[in-house]
Amino acid sequence: MSYLVLARKWRPQTFEQVVGQQGVIRTLQNAIRLERVGHAYLFCGARGVGKTTVARLLAKALNCDKGPTPEPDNTCPRCQEINEGRASDVFEIDGASNTGVDDVRALRENVRYLPGSSRFKIYIIDEVHMLSTSAFNALLKTLEEPPAHVKFIFATTEPHKIPLTVLSRCQRFDFKRLPAGLIEKHLRRVLEAEGARVEDGGLHLIAREAAGSMRDALSLADQVMAFAGDDITSERVAEALGLTGDELFFEVIEHLLAGRGQELVEVVDRLFTAGHDLKRFVEGLLWHVRNLLLYRTLDSEADKLVDALAETRSRLSTQAKKAERVRWYQIFDVMSRALEDLARHPVPRLVVETALLRLATLEPLADLASLVQKVEQLAGSGDGSGGGGRPAGGIPTGGARASGQRTEARRHGSRPPPAPAPQATDAAGTAAATEPGPVPEGFSPEWARLVAFVSRKRPGLGSVLNHAVPLEVGPGRVRLALEGNSFFAEQLQGDGKRREMEKLLEEFFATPTRLVIEERRPGQGTTLAQAWEDMRQADEQKLREQSLAHPMVQEAIRVFGASVEQVRPKPEVEG
Repeated sequence: MSYLVLARKWRPQTFEQVVGQQGVIRTLQNAIRLERVGHAYLFCGARGVGKTTVARLLAKALNCDKGPTPEPDNTCPRCQEINEGRASDVFEIDGASNTGVDDVRALRENVRYLPGSSRFKIYIIDEVHMLSTSAFNALLKTLEEPPAHVKFIFATTEPHKIPLTVLSRCQRFDFKRLPAGLIEKHLRRVLEAEGARVEDGGLHLIAREAAGSMRDALSLADQVMAFAGDDITSERVAEALGLTGDELFFEVIEHLLAGRGQELVEVVDRLFTAGHDLKRFVEGLLWHVRNLLLYRTLDSEADKLVDALAETRSRLSTQAKKAERVRWYQIFDVMSRALEDLARHPVPRLVVETALLRLATLEPLADLASLVQKVEQLAGSGDGSGGGGRPAGGIPTGGARASGQRTEARRHGSRPPPAPAPQATDAAGTAAATEPGPVPEGFSPEWARLVAFVSRKRPGLGSVLNHAVPLEVGPGRVRLALEGNSFFAEQLQGDGKRREMEKLLEEFFATPTRLVIEERRPGQGTTLAQAWEDMRQADEQKLREQSLAHPMVQEAIRVFGASVEQVRPKPEVEG
């Protein structure tokens, strides 16, 4: 009993019968019509999209008794020989089996001879990327300047493996993957011509599984007909090909959203028992979640991007609205990792079960915008009487005055001295300073006013005073201790700087005042800069403890599994 499979029986015999490659066909027909046929062509594309078929059609068009013609008649002896695979001047070579340099040398010897009965000798080399480097090098000269009676047609699924020296000598044509809708339309014609009753859902499953390859689609249809006979339904297609139907994906998503772990494990058990490929199940589920994301993001515009029946698209749109986008991203991320682990794990079932159970028990992620809105609502709730620098129900801010001080500290790199107090002038012209703001413990208000005064007049010298230990401060004499080899001690070593500092002291105290510098000894006291830094760290620690104790922060840590890296005070609103 002889049976010709559908992929061979329905192979196109004319250019018009080729499905989905109109751009390539039009270019080749015009080249023949205008007598601009090249000597070497490279057909690139996925498997089963028509590369070898178009190569044979081009061979017929060039060698047809009525040609070269863009419309070979399929009735002349040359066309019949090519159709039956017995043309003596058309050589179909499998690149995977003839990879060596000796094979190419034999081809080069044969090229020199004229064709026996045809117009051209045509060499069709399939999977040409499998040739060895030495074979390609041996082919280069012949490929660049072949005899006028020779045409080369190469076909490959991996053009990136072909040397650039070969690519530059060929006209390249890229064959597209076929859309599922086009495959369904062609399959319906073929199956109805074969006498089969076809259901739309069954056609859709076959076309989707073919992944853009018409040859694969026809081979799958052959397999389905062998299983289901002439009545092709969605259920029989899924059973024959070991596919997971869309209904199961809808069911799995419902279980995930409801947190039903037992039902999810039972689904995996059914698939495993029935012998389904769990890898294909996870891939199908990822496509399902991808479609849900499109509907959740694009709404009705997703119809143009989702390859499904109208009824399925409607169900996808409805299910997509049952969760936020971030939840669909979460499901997609976890299942993508499970798909990667399937290739390495010795027990794939455990990987799938664990991933689904994790999704069923994971706390759904919250959208960042909704979290921010919730925080703002909590911060604005209550009667506004909360004390201690914490708005009622809100996250602690540390108080307005402390916030301003910390902002100033960040600007200068350390906690600055208080702003200089306004000065009044008495009748004798002596400057009498009013009391300044808060002063660190252990420092006299007069020292704080002096540092602020000098910092305002000369910031560089003010920085020296900030890093000095005051031993004696008063009219007539100011005695300071500085680190012996420090940068700040060096600033006062020159006579000019010292005289400038003494002029500022005289202006502040309204009397000539001498500056005395000593080397600082261990344990001799602290500086204003150190005191401000200690206060800043204490404030930050207090603010951190208050923030970590806040219920919203604790909830964020619980949901995201995060840790607090930095705590900053809430910025003041000026004006």
